Amino acid sequence: MQATRRKITELLKERGEATVAELADAIGLTQMAVRHHLNVLYGEKLVETSSVRHKNQAGRPQQIYTLTEAANKLFPEDYYHLAEYIVDEIKATLGRDGLIRLLRRIASRITTEAPSVRPGQSPEERLGQLAQLLSDNGFTARWETESTDYVIHLLTCPYRQVARVHDEVCHLDMQIIKEMLNVDPVQIAWLANGDEHCTYYIHQPIRLLADH
Repeated sequence: MQATRRKITELLKERGEATVAELADAIGLTQMAVRHHLNVLYGEKLVETSSVRHKNQAGRPQQIYTLTEAANKLFPEDYYHLAEYIVDEIKATLGRDGLIRLLRRIASRITTEAPSVRPGQSPEERLGQLAQLLSDNGFTARWETESTDYVIHLLTCPYRQVARVHDEVCHLDMQIIKEMLNVDPVQIAWLANGDEHCTYYIHQPIRLLADH
């Protein structure tokens, strides 16, 4: 982000709200220049005009600018260390096997968000639903065919940093794939190990069982 616009967002984050004049005084720019940057931020849906504040003296009211909810993505949030501490405590309490069982139960809950298998549904359509579910949960998934096998790539992983310390976390996405496709996937690449992405091979036929 351009430096002046970054400063504006930081000031709005700190103060909660501000007028063009207040921002101009704090940054040391003209009001016209600040208004230009605010218009850019408004177009990017990062700021909004929440209300007006009347001056003490006579004249037109001033607009008050605030950050939008979308602007929160501009400020770092460190969930990694908290997640690592939580996994540490779970592992210390339940052991490795207990942690894996817990992660598999979480995967089963995530899988319930996917559409149910329909009678006659093709493996390719189900793979598309799987990729969508994984992507919705932060994995950015893609699939392809390779000879008679299916290959699933996870280009990103929301738990990558934690998985570097606790590889049990990888059981989460593996279990989602297993339950949605009714197969045992084979993992051959790991983002957490420095590979370009996580890759799973499906060597066996996908036999979908429709819900009754």
